[in-house]
Amino acid sequence: SAGIGVETARALAAAGAHVVLASRNPEKNAAAVASIRERVPDADLELGDLDLTSLASVRAFAEWYAGKHDRLHLLINNAGVMYTPFEHTAEGIELQFGTNHVGHFLLTCLLVPQLLAGAPARVVNVSSGGHMTSDIVWDDVNFERQEYNKFASYGQSKTANILFSVELDRRLG
Repeated sequence: SAGIGVETARALAAAGAHVVLASRNPEKNAAAVASIRERVPDADLELGDLDLTSLASVRAFAEWYAGKHDRLHLLINNAGVMYTPFEHTAEGIELQFGTNHVGHFLLTCLLVPQLLAGAPARVVNVSSGGHMTSDIVWDDVNFERQEYNKFASYGQSKTANILFSVELDRRLG
C-alpha cells in the first residue's frame, strides 16, 4: 500500500494486468488505488484485506482470493516491517520474522493451487541485503533466550525469504 508496492502495482496495471492489492489498512489501500488511478485511469484493480501479522487473516485472504479467482500468474510478496521494537504477531511469533517471512510463506503455500493453475506463474519474494546481518537462529527465532536485536531479527527474516525462494523454486520451478 506504499512505496515500491504501489509502484509495482502501478507498473503492472499500466501493462494491462488485473492487480489485486492486499493491505491490512483499508485507508492506505484506498490511497494506493487513488494514486495508481491518477497515472493509469483505466487500471484494473481489486482490493483485499490482508494482515501478515495474523495467520488467521492470511488464511481468510487466501480463501477469499480462491473464491474469486481460479488462477494466479504473479505473486509479489513485498510487504514487511523493518527494525521494529520487540513485539509478537497474533500467534506469538517475533514480529519481523512473523511478518516478513511466516506470513508470506503461508500465503504462498495457500495460493499454490492458483499458481499451478496460472502456470507459467511466478512468485517474487522481496528481500534485501539485510540477510547478511544474520543467519536464522532456528532454536531461538523468537528471541526467548537471547537479547532482542532488531537488526538481527530483520536479518534472519530476510535470510528466511531467500531460503524460501530457493526451496520454492526447487519444488515448483
